Amino acid sequence: MPQLKTKEPKLKADPRPTCLSDEAGSSGLTFQLKGGTKMFALHSFLMRIEMMSENEICFHYTYGAVRVIGRKLELIYTLAVPHVLGGVRPTAPEDPCRAEIEVREIVFESNPNEIASLD
Repeated sequence: MPQLKTKEPKLKADPRPTCLSDEAGSSGLTFQLKGGTKMFALHSFLMRIEMMSENEICFHYTYGAVRVIGRKLELIYTLAVPHVLGGVRPTAPEDPCRAEIEVREIVFESNPNEIASLD
């Protein structure tokens, strides 16, 4: 009996933006800061998430704030509020989704009032 010829399925490129982390986000968020340093922030210390504009989101924690700066960041905000998002990192240069969402910078700012009160 002759063998049937089948075509190998072509793998499609991953359509997800590279700025969204695959890491599980059940207990917190992982932020990739400048220089590649990763910072894990527990949800239990999260006070609020503020959409400053479509280009900036501020995650307010008891010990400081993490500012995510880029373009068209509504998707990150939408996923972060219900704690569905695992993490955020800068967008890769070759990201095909760059036109829809782009993270340019992630900055951690410590809260000096909170640190001073611990002394």
